[in-house]
Amino acid sequence: MTHQTTCCYCGVGCGIVVRQEPNGRLTVEGDKDHPSNQGMLCSKGMNLHYTVMDQSDRLLYPQMRLNRSMPLQRVSWDTALERTAAVFRTLIQKYGPDSVAFYVSGQCLTEEYYLVNKLIKGFIGSNNIDTNSRLCMSSAVVGYKLSLGEDSVPVCYDDIEEADVFYVQGANPAWCHPIIWRRIEAHKAANPHVKIICVDPRRTDTARSSDLHLPIRPGTDIVLNNAIGRLLIEKGYIDDEFIVDHIDGFTAYREQVMQRTIAEAADLCGIDADAIRTTAEWIGRSKGFLSLWTMGMNQSVVGVNKNLSLINLHLITGRIGKPGNGPFSLTGQPNAMGGREVGGLANVLPAHRDVTNPAHRAEVETFWNSPVKIADKPGLTATEMFEALADDRPGAAPLKAIWIINTNPLVSLPDLNAAESALKKARYVVVQDVSNRADTVAFADVVLPAAAWLEKEGTMTNAERRITYLPKVLNAPGEALPDVEIIWRFAQKMGFGDAFSYNTAAEVYHEYTQITAGTNVDVTGVSYELLKAKRSVQWPYPAGGWGQGAESGGAGTKRLFTDHSFYTTNQRAQLHAVPDGNNSEPTDDDFPLVLTTGRIRDQWHTMTKTGRVSRLNQHAPQPFLQIHPKDAEERGIQHGQLVEIKGRRGEVRVKAQLTEDVRPGLCFLPMHWGKFLNNTLGRANNLTNPLIDPRSKEPDFKFSAVQVTPYQKPAEKIVIIGTGSAGLGFINAYRTLNEQDQIHVFSKEIYPFYNRVLLPDYISGAQSWDQLVRLREEQFEEVGITVHKGVSIVHIDRRNKIVTDSNGLEHTYDKLLLGMGSSAFMPKGVPRLPGLFNMRSRLDADSLLPFLKPTEKHTGVPPTAVIVGGGLLGLELAASLRQMAVNVTVVQRSSRLMERQLDSLASELLYQELVERGITIHFNDEVQTVSGNERVEGIQLKSGRKIDCQVVVIAIGTVPNIDLARNAGLECNRGVVVNDYLQTSDPAIFAAGEIAQWRGHVWGISLAAEQQAEVAARFIAGDVTQPYQGSVSMNILKMEGLHLCSIGLAEAPDHDPRYEEIVFMDKSKRYYKKCIVYQDKLVGAILVGDKNEFQEFRELIANGIELSEKRLQLLRSSKPADSAEGKLVCSCNNVGQGNLERAIQAGCTDFQQLCQKTGAGTGCGSCRPEVRSILESKSEIMNRTAEAERKSDTIPS
Repeated sequence: MTHQTTCCYCGVGCGIVVRQEPNGRLTVEGDKDHPSNQGMLCSKGMNLHYTVMDQSDRLLYPQMRLNRSMPLQRVSWDTALERTAAVFRTLIQKYGPDSVAFYVSGQCLTEEYYLVNKLIKGFIGSNNIDTNSRLCMSSAVVGYKLSLGEDSVPVCYDDIEEADVFYVQGANPAWCHPIIWRRIEAHKAANPHVKIICVDPRRTDTARSSDLHLPIRPGTDIVLNNAIGRLLIEKGYIDDEFIVDHIDGFTAYREQVMQRTIAEAADLCGIDADAIRTTAEWIGRSKGFLSLWTMGMNQSVVGVNKNLSLINLHLITGRIGKPGNGPFSLTGQPNAMGGREVGGLANVLPAHRDVTNPAHRAEVETFWNSPVKIADKPGLTATEMFEALADDRPGAAPLKAIWIINTNPLVSLPDLNAAESALKKARYVVVQDVSNRADTVAFADVVLPAAAWLEKEGTMTNAERRITYLPKVLNAPGEALPDVEIIWRFAQKMGFGDAFSYNTAAEVYHEYTQITAGTNVDVTGVSYELLKAKRSVQWPYPAGGWGQGAESGGAGTKRLFTDHSFYTTNQRAQLHAVPDGNNSEPTDDDFPLVLTTGRIRDQWHTMTKTGRVSRLNQHAPQPFLQIHPKDAEERGIQHGQLVEIKGRRGEVRVKAQLTEDVRPGLCFLPMHWGKFLNNTLGRANNLTNPLIDPRSKEPDFKFSAVQVTPYQKPAEKIVIIGTGSAGLGFINAYRTLNEQDQIHVFSKEIYPFYNRVLLPDYISGAQSWDQLVRLREEQFEEVGITVHKGVSIVHIDRRNKIVTDSNGLEHTYDKLLLGMGSSAFMPKGVPRLPGLFNMRSRLDADSLLPFLKPTEKHTGVPPTAVIVGGGLLGLELAASLRQMAVNVTVVQRSSRLMERQLDSLASELLYQELVERGITIHFNDEVQTVSGNERVEGIQLKSGRKIDCQVVVIAIGTVPNIDLARNAGLECNRGVVVNDYLQTSDPAIFAAGEIAQWRGHVWGISLAAEQQAEVAARFIAGDVTQPYQGSVSMNILKMEGLHLCSIGLAEAPDHDPRYEEIVFMDKSKRYYKKCIVYQDKLVGAILVGDKNEFQEFRELIANGIELSEKRLQLLRSSKPADSAEGKLVCSCNNVGQGNLERAIQAGCTDFQQLCQKTGAGTGCGSCRPEVRSILESKSEIMNRTAEAERKSDTIPS
């Protein structure tokens, strides 16, 4: 079954076709018939279905806490809404209607936006509703209103193919609006004369793909635009007739832009004056001049002036209301436009009406039949709401309660420490969301679970005024409800039932369309039925005809102002003579660098959706700081080094990326990350300031004064107990991060740091002891550790941070790592006879070897060994003993070998292989008695079978060595309980390896121990951005001549149709491959006969990478796929920079061929600009090298 819908990420509004298979599996593809994207999707859109299929983080039921000190508990919808209604009524009665507020989102559907707006403005009587669109779009909104009369985007996407000059300012559409950018790239490829100009302090992928990059100093956009305006006037590129007939304010504008020479402007901007002249020349000579901008222009304390300075260029040249011309503000959220239409801001009413206009208020009050008067002044805006919550001074705004809908302000607001403090002070907080990943949920008094994309119906409007219908495809999980229903239910509980007696979202939308009648946003002709039939239309779309100045048709209004009649009172556009000053936070000696924040390619907003898609997490797994090499050198910062970024409001600690992509004096930090296990050091918005544009109230995210220094960790002494994989893994990881701290290691054994997994090979002689040793004694000093051999720790004094060793000596510590591993399980009642062994240490192996020689009683007869346990260790030991000509019998209690690691078929194939090697196996049996006086002479099984033998090895499992931890009072269960940083219940003590229990899991493999130890090492070294995310169980049977391994699940859960098994088998060749897929992720695999794909499958399972098209390749070839080398470039096809450079080095220098050869850019295409940049850079290096070699060849000898 297929469904047509719209992407719920950015404001491009791409059409999507959703396919739903009978087993519930979803796939998506771009809708070729949708005018916005014409079948294309970016990396985020291509993976959108995974956010629906993965419900692991979904909020399922209403929750409520009785008071702030109590945890959230599940309640009914009636209970949650009735209590909230009671609280709201009480607060309104005591403090007035402005004591409550709604903070909503550009991800809300139009119907949801409209209804909550109606509720608070028309029935509660407050204008305290604002949206997170305030954080990204409000400066553009005010810019359009001041210059054109209303917040009306005059252009459409089809203008891309009509333009011949693109002026991209403060935007990176190559990453943030990739489909727009792909259309521009295609247009440029077909028309090489087209020019692209990028204005950005950073050399982004957009800048790399442009014909001209203007890397201006942050905050100088107005200087640049005014200089361009001056040149356009001086060169005669303005439209005098258009100015006279349709524009006000030209004289003042001309006086303003003439105040600064081009040389002065260039110096202030930090760019070459000729670049400004070239820009003006290209714009002036163009037939189609399209400007595009986003946050670099909007998120500024002078954001409105920046917008006006850009729109001015269109007005003086008459480049508006014509194909290929106009100012185009790219929208960051899917329905930011729809929210503005319905009045979802503190200062507006539906259909672009204004709360300060008495006539507008009266119209809306009448339409709504409001029981109260609509307030005559704007309500609190986004940042003002949180300031009001925190301000309890007499006379301050009386805001006491806030209802947050589908947004995560504790990641997205500026000055997050202050915002968090505000929520703590709030009297009442309601959070309505789909995900428990949102940091804001933790501060809620009431949590309301909302339906997500595909789980509700409604409409959205994209950046070109295109309205689309989104159908409901799936039922929401648990008791989650559509947001629109939550709002109307609450309104009914508030006593407004007569005005909120809706049954469907269609009824809400129809009411909204009627309130637009006769306005410039008239959509009275739009209905769900129309949208289902036409797929989409552009507003205005009136019921009975078209407005003036609009290029219209059956699909709505394509362009606005085609007759040059604007929405101002005199129908003339307004030029604004804006000064070019910047009022951002000043830098000084303490904070000399400018920090700018923004998005990265594969993530969106606060990652509550994209963060769940493993494919998207590969591109940039952790937050980072970009800093220019010159600034880094001055501060002693190395690439990849942990740095502290400090500002006047907070600090961040992440790794540095040294790059010339940022100007000297400028740093860049992505904004997506929130808390890591309640640690805030990865949040960019700790540093951003609360300064706002005085007219748009949009925060100044793009300019914060900071200082960056290498992170200096306080000196500490670290004690490690155990020299297994966890201890060695910690040492190896920590010493790459910190060479100063003392490290003392205690080894119970006199032989530390060896690979106990290879003990069977040591016994057989296949490997020498030196080959097993992983860290030699002569290397101890080299890596800076003190090793106490043959010394165990017997007591931990947590209060004084002292451990006592087996010699009675005390040792202090600052941090303690427990890596004691496990001990072999020995059943009770087994006699301690010579010849009976476990196999966990070199001592065990050395003790076993003499017993493998023929005894006097059995001279000339190979000895017989019985191995109890058919697991990995037992079978590897059995194979090694057979290599020594020892007769081997395996006794297995269950009905198959490696029962936890293999399915029945793989176990059967393994059985056949072992029998051929001469190993006897008894299933469904166990040892009852061991006979012998001075040494083992035989055993008797419960079945009655007797076996003469000289050796018995018990290999039936292990027990974690947690007694020391338990006696120290640490929280223990099966293992020592640890958090995501491997911290125990004592923050100074860490545990890793077989003793660590993380989220209920205990891993018994070396790789898991090393991974855990590395996380602990990074955390102790100061890096909070890489918490542990679990390990993959995997087993490789190390047996010469046999290829057998398993990874993850060996068998799918019974009776769960969501799991699929893909199987290929040739029993005669003992070849077997099975893949288990869950929600399009590989979660298990068994390989018998050929394990070439082990590495590829392990990476897929460990990283949780969604298979997508790779699913079809799982069984087609056992040829291992190339892994990503170097920095990941293409997350669709797992291609790294190293793969690309290797292909280029091999002669692949054509861009299209490079993409086809490597797979980069052949998925969503979002990485194509980066691929092209790598090609150009590598080719340039190769050309320089070749030229140098050529010159050296011509030098006479």
